[in-house]
Amino acid sequence: MKGFIHPRSEWVAPPLLSTLWLILSCAPKVEEPPDPYVAGGDLREILERGALRVLVPTLPEDDLQRAGAPNVEDREMALAFAARLGIGCEFISVDSRSEILERLEGGYGDVVTAQLTVTPERDERLRFTPPTSIVDEWLVGRRGEPDLPRNVEALAGKEIHVRRSSSFTETLRDLSRSRGMGIRMVFVDEALDTETIAYQVSRGERPLTVVDSNLLASIETYNADLEPLFVLARGRELAWVVRNEAPELASALDAFIIERQLTDHRADDRTTGDLDSVRARGSLRVITLNNPVHYFLYRGRQMGFDFEIAGLAAKKLGVRLELVVPPSRDLAFEWLLEGRGDLIAATLTATPERRESLAFSRPYLFVEEIVVRRARTVQKVESGYELRGRAVHAWKSSSHYQTLLKWVPEVGPFDIEPIPEDMEYEEILDRVGSGEYPLAVVDSLVLEAELPHRDDVEAAFSLSAGQPQPIAFAVRPGNPKLLSFLDDFVSEIVGSLELNDARDRYFRKSRGLDRAKAKNSPGSGRLSPYDEILKKHSKRYGLDWRLMAAQAYQESLFDPDAESWAGARGLFQLLPSTSLELGFEDLTDPDSGIHAGIRYMHQILERLEPRVPLKHRLRFALAAYNAGFGHLQDARRLASEEGLDPDKWFGHTEKAMLLLSHPRHYQRARHGYVRGSETVRYVSEIQNRYDHYVTLVPF
Repeated sequence: MKGFIHPRSEWVAPPLLSTLWLILSCAPKVEEPPDPYVAGGDLREILERGALRVLVPTLPEDDLQRAGAPNVEDREMALAFAARLGIGCEFISVDSRSEILERLEGGYGDVVTAQLTVTPERDERLRFTPPTSIVDEWLVGRRGEPDLPRNVEALAGKEIHVRRSSSFTETLRDLSRSRGMGIRMVFVDEALDTETIAYQVSRGERPLTVVDSNLLASIETYNADLEPLFVLARGRELAWVVRNEAPELASALDAFIIERQLTDHRADDRTTGDLDSVRARGSLRVITLNNPVHYFLYRGRQMGFDFEIAGLAAKKLGVRLELVVPPSRDLAFEWLLEGRGDLIAATLTATPERRESLAFSRPYLFVEEIVVRRARTVQKVESGYELRGRAVHAWKSSSHYQTLLKWVPEVGPFDIEPIPEDMEYEEILDRVGSGEYPLAVVDSLVLEAELPHRDDVEAAFSLSAGQPQPIAFAVRPGNPKLLSFLDDFVSEIVGSLELNDARDRYFRKSRGLDRAKAKNSPGSGRLSPYDEILKKHSKRYGLDWRLMAAQAYQESLFDPDAESWAGARGLFQLLPSTSLELGFEDLTDPDSGIHAGIRYMHQILERLEPRVPLKHRLRFALAAYNAGFGHLQDARRLASEEGLDPDKWFGHTEKAMLLLSHPRHYQRARHGYVRGSETVRYVSEIQNRYDHYVTLVPF
């Protein structure tokens, strides 16, 4: 197959990077035949091979999980089905959706789990399972745009932009024929996913498109500019698909999906059942917040202290973790009581006031409530008794606000200024550092995490008066079994390696490297101890080895044993999951670590539009390497919205990247929060170092 990358083979880059990427085993390794990537066969052959090959669209990068995200459950169902068979699971990603069925027919996968709409044309070619969901197909446009069509008759002469291979094309053709009207379809690049097309419509770059109701529900959680107009088709079935030549696999999938349908008790997204309901549903719905402490995406991977601790709870319970992210912190309590989630995990302080309406588990952390001030302030406040006549900022929904109220009778009147509920810690500290907020209150854990990145704020004093406040899970009072489970879970993890490691990584370890420990350059026209390896692999992928040397220094200080707070390793600091996707296991080996990092850079470059000038593509690739491709695309979208050039980095997209650490921007971004200042600094420092390297060493 042209362009195919075998993960363990030596590979010389073709002119265009492959459209197919293999995520290596998501289960324990199994013995494989020489080349399992092109193989037909039915269930018996799959069992002998030891792995179910699942074809999915797009490259493997996590999205920020939101309510209604349609791709998460399909992945979990595929893992569950493979586990039921007692085999591993390999996800094989295909860039172009028009090719995914061809790949299946060609034997490059066993099943497609891409939420494909069942159409007569597709049904003739392949074998569909029972539907995994039923959706409506909606016409959508840009909110507020004049002359938007509100019914089918108004579509005459209108342009609707869709992929030619999508089921929406068939829907529009059927409507056009049945109504005897000319609906003008414009076919877009097959590499574009429906969410991207819909975003372009919301920006006015395209007039109209079609989305299914599952995806529409997800988009509406962060994009208010897309307006649903009317339903084009109702009750369309979405299903998985296998080859006609695999009847036994099809039969096993049919039984599995029917079982899921009949035993899935999530008739309503708002359910208030106890532990039995959680087990029956197969998922633990955890309400948390998207910020640099609780839950975020880092280099395309889900991370966060509360994300990891909640994941341990779900694992102990034997169910999958489902994250629910409200748009502001004050909604977390309301959403829990409404039944949108099963518990809150957001380093939540268990206060007497909150215990009046919520039930709290045993505490798994303790924090102090710290008043912060601008660094190097002349007139310093040193204790709560000096608050009289001053202004202190805090969220009204927070425990900090309640604590401040208790200080008023003791010290006399002072102003407690409410902070907007959608503002996060980083922006609060920004405002303290700039002097806009003279004083504010944050948790000690958050301050521990933030201080290594800034020198403009400092701790003034503790409101807790030496009495740390308990951090615990919150559940509904009517869920005693879930509360009991969480109490037992907390008893197990307190003092455990997992909890201590997570606390160290998110609150205590600096996210940077100690530049004082940097290894000296070898001199004599050399940039590093690994120049020859850098040259070898850079040549293979058509990159300048001096740029790769500058990046390797930025990532690891040329230390092949370096390991970051997030677990990234080697000279190019790749996450182990990413290196396995690329086919590399030992990142501490200089040759392997350098090869993996340069291949990953080239992979990112190939995802960027060729129309973008090379110098900007290279800077974009560096930014995506640091923050994740999704965050880069969010920044480019935001740059366009802000009147900046989304095809340039310096002075344009870098400014938008900085904005993505502010809630009013990242809450509308597909991939949510990112610490943009780190990415901006990363690109600038590599650019400066590369400029220096060019003067030291000729090409």
